[in-house]
Amino acid sequence: MPLNRETIITLGSKLAPSAATFGRLRTLLQDPTTEMESIVDLVRLDPALSFHVIRMSNSVLFGLRERNDSLEGAVGRLGFREIYRVVGLAATHQICQRDLQTYQLRASRLWENSVATAAAAEVLALPAGSDAGLAYATGLLRNLGRVIIDGAAGGHVYPGEAEWPSVAEWEKRTFGVTSAEVAVTLLSHWRFPTDLVDSIRGHFDPLADAESNVGACVLNLSCGVAARFGLDLPGEAGHWLPDTAKLTLAGVTETDLETCAERARAHYAALCASVS
Repeated sequence: MPLNRETIITLGSKLAPSAATFGRLRTLLQDPTTEMESIVDLVRLDPALSFHVIRMSNSVLFGLRERNDSLEGAVGRLGFREIYRVVGLAATHQICQRDLQTYQLRASRLWENSVATAAAAEVLALPAGSDAGLAYATGLLRNLGRVIIDGAAGGHVYPGEAEWPSVAEWEKRTFGVTSAEVAVTLLSHWRFPTDLVDSIRGHFDPLADAESNVGACVLNLSCGVAARFGLDLPGEAGHWLPDTAKLTLAGVTETDLETCAERARAHYAALCASVS
């Protein structure tokens, strides 16, 4: 049962609108003339997202002063950099609301893997000379394709690593596309940055192309860091081995990677605390 572009976009339109809002937010934040009112107006279009942003702005992660109950207050308290993090977390949390029967995967594990990968990507982007905010968003969104495939699976169930060690190969055989390709199709349609899309496109094998894809390499290593936390997803472990070529492309040594993993673990815990 091939999964075509039209079906992918149709299913994507049924997801929480906050995912598309996340992409539009980055465009606004990259414009130095953007004012707070424009950010507030964008977030306010999605009442569920507005609620999450206000609630998360009262998290201990951002400092407990007086309680805030307005979207304007939340954006003002958080600032532009943190509002991007918070909207990304809220969007991913809304997307990861149901268990994925196709992958026999609980929603909570999908969410935890996304956040852990995002935390690691933000940390690893610095030595790689990459955009930390973009790397963070890439980590959050890389699992989007699994959600879409689950909505179109028609009863197909991933049989597990014993039968199919690579879930991507099973997806390709069963649906004609991998979950990464599905995410690329949808994120391109939503006009997410090309660098983000390319990172997800190549992250299972960042050394496959002749052109260096640093973003894909950072995402690949970040997925490996999430696996070190015990937050891996089935059928992916074989893709995350930190070989010398990957480490060189990302600008880190094995020792650096261990240090980054420790920082990423603390960052992951803080991000999770902000939504609890």
